[in-house]
Amino acid sequence: MPSTALARRYAVDVSSDNTTWLRLAAVTDRNKQVSPNKIDSTTFDSNGWTNTEVTLQSWSLVTKVLRQPTAGVFDPAQELCRLTQGTFGDNIRLYVRTYDKFTGAEAQSGRAIVEWNEDKTGVPDLNSVAITFTGDGALTNLANITVPAQPLPVLVSASPSGAGLNGLVTVIGQYLTGPVVTTGVKIGGVNATSWNVVSDNAITFQVPAGSAGSAPILVTTAAGASNSLGYNRT
Repeated sequence: MPSTALARRYAVDVSSDNTTWLRLAAVTDRNKQVSPNKIDSTTFDSNGWTNTEVTLQSWSLVTKVLRQPTAGVFDPAQELCRLTQGTFGDNIRLYVRTYDKFTGAEAQSGRAIVEWNEDKTGVPDLNSVAITFTGDGALTNLANITVPAQPLPVLVSASPSGAGLNGLVTVIGQYLTGPVVTTGVKIGGVNATSWNVVSDNAITFQVPAGSAGSAPILVTTAAGASNSLGYNRT
């Protein structure tokens, strides 16, 4: 790591369930703030000095990202944040965590209300978005996060739903490059007939023979196996 610590050394991950995490891609800025709510608690016998008490704590995290699709697919972590726009209740909240992406240190996590707003709109500007996470509860210190040299693949979605034999399915996720030869993509425990790595965020595969009904999708790379993505085939 360089002798001068740069803002971009911090990773920002988001999750809808606090279990499956996606790292925000193309981060250009990150600003975390923890603000105590302070009130004056001075009494007449304080010898002329003021006293202060903290009654509440609030936190926020502003992250700026560039919107740059690869092979027509936007970063799934950015999309998870974007889809909170205009919603309410649980749908406008995500779990977020931030940490040093080289060492896993300084890790903190919390649940937050998400705001997604265009950051620059001028003709010469790059397409930039500011994502503001406003804490909904405590910001919790975590033990150091393990940062693997090659992360496990993460699966987010698959479309179209209900594909059958020889149907073409597109899986969206992260770290999808380099599936193990012949056994890297499975549906319902059966090896896919064939597949094509569109980008690190997308794989298309052809559905093999199998029974109708539940057929979870799994992608395995040299780093290991992904989460199991629920899918129903015809």
